[in-house]
Amino acid sequence: MTEQPFSALLFRTVLAGALLGALATAYFLAGVAGHVRSPVVTYSVAIALVGSTGFFLYWLFFLAPRETGRVGRAIWLVVLLVMFAETVLGLLPPTARDELTHHLAIPKLYVEAGRIIEVPIAPYSYYPMLLDMLFTPWVYWNLDFVPKLVHSLFGALTGLLLYAYLSRRLNPVYGQLGFFFFVSTPAVLRLSHWAYVDLGVTFYVTAALLCLLVWRETEQSGWLVLCGLSAGFAAATKPNGLVAALVLFLILLFVLASRIRSELKKCVSCLALFTGLAVLPLVPWLVKNYAQTGNPLFPHGGWLFVSDVATQVGAALSYADLGVLGKRRWLYGESWLEIAALPLRIFFSGRDDVPQYFDGALTPVLVLLLPWAFKGKWGGEKRIWLVFAVLYFAYAVFLVDLRIRYILPIVPPLVVLLVWGVFNVYLRIRRPAYLVAGLVFFGVVHLGYLYAYFRAGQPIAYLSGRESRETYLSRTLPDYPAFRFLNRETPPDAKIYLLFAGRRAYYCNRSYFHDGGELPGFLMVAIRSAREPSDIARRLRENQLSHLLVREDLLIRFLADNLTPAERALWAAFASNHLELLFRDRGYSVLQVHG
Repeated sequence: MTEQPFSALLFRTVLAGALLGALATAYFLAGVAGHVRSPVVTYSVAIALVGSTGFFLYWLFFLAPRETGRVGRAIWLVVLLVMFAETVLGLLPPTARDELTHHLAIPKLYVEAGRIIEVPIAPYSYYPMLLDMLFTPWVYWNLDFVPKLVHSLFGALTGLLLYAYLSRRLNPVYGQLGFFFFVSTPAVLRLSHWAYVDLGVTFYVTAALLCLLVWRETEQSGWLVLCGLSAGFAAATKPNGLVAALVLFLILLFVLASRIRSELKKCVSCLALFTGLAVLPLVPWLVKNYAQTGNPLFPHGGWLFVSDVATQVGAALSYADLGVLGKRRWLYGESWLEIAALPLRIFFSGRDDVPQYFDGALTPVLVLLLPWAFKGKWGGEKRIWLVFAVLYFAYAVFLVDLRIRYILPIVPPLVVLLVWGVFNVYLRIRRPAYLVAGLVFFGVVHLGYLYAYFRAGQPIAYLSGRESRETYLSRTLPDYPAFRFLNRETPPDAKIYLLFAGRRAYYCNRSYFHDGGELPGFLMVAIRSAREPSDIARRLRENQLSHLLVREDLLIRFLADNLTPAERALWAAFASNHLELLFRDRGYSVLQVHG
């Protein structure tokens, strides 16, 4: 490739991610063949992750402090603080929603079955799950905190990519600055101690974009190969990675546009190479979906492929059919002016756990210096960074729920432009102390988010042994006592219907069922098709459902709002004659079905 040290670091970081992606794909294929618990594949995953972690730690502790001066080392010390705090938070048991519904719950089902199985009740189980394959061995070994550290590793490697690129273009001080502002972005801080996959998508998208830029500069084919593979691994990690791959294809097409007339054959071969490599990691997931449902794009593409599973899941009641703009108008009462201001609002008004405010927080500093970023050299690269961010954000606004983690791949491009802005302002400002003070201010604000997450997690009591795992989970998850009762007091062959439990089934050690959408479609069908109370019990028994785990307030409100008086009387009779209350705590009840 090249002998420049930062180019070598960039290449090795991209290669480390590509090897993890390839190994996750191999593990998926082994799982389909029934080898989820095979020592060969599980220990291969563990060894690769330990090696990648060692690669990052070697840079963090031995190379980074020697490649810069006092300012860089000061930033490095703050980065160490962030990495240490995130590692401590990552040692806590999983409690985040998508951990318990998806990224750990589905691998747990694979582990119990010993193979990759179909999970029709969970539409998201049909999405590509590349990173979840790296989580699965740790779920098997009952080390379910490790997937959180794996996810954090991808965030750290993304920061390392930015460090290598910015050090190559500027110097290691600016590289450290880019690393810090990426890993300390509030949304990244929050995701870094959760077993989600968004940091994996962000890593692969950033790696692909950087490889594309280096290939544009050097025209060495190895960079284009890594670009295509990284785009493919992004698409195989989460559906929004597919859109990122499409945007990368368009950027590649734009880069080649000036040469198409004179070098048509070469341009076509470059596009074909990128496309073929980008599709390759996605193919196993498409084949799995086609074998299970008849639709390789399931749960999407129903207009093109007919699928019985699509019909079953599609029958679930949900708000998902509303578009983003319509949902914001209908649910939040936002004006068209507020909707038009979304591109700025996401940087200034994001809040954790509030869907109206994007369920996460970015930071204003990502856009405040944009007007100064485009001065000086490398203007073409800077425009590519901006075009990618704008196109990808436009996808999020018009096609999916606007949540910060869904648009996380725009953060690295904006960090790059932020650092360029800092560089250009520093060269021109008369009093650099003002610029430094502004950066320190935003750094302190970011660390304030980290402190809040650390305070909310309260890890010291758990990690010191003063608080047991059971006590910690009972304190942090209101439904955990109900799941603990089910696991201890119900027979092994019990099957649980989860009602308004948010589909958070990871801690349920019994067979379970939940609706594909947010609302209890199966229960509504059972009530509305019944003529007498025993018909509801029969319908539940036909699906082998022996118990209900219910969040009472939400179920009572939903039934009151959606049943006719006759149906409410039928439900009341059923509840009186066919349900026995076994357990109630913190708003959650366990009921046994009789009759």
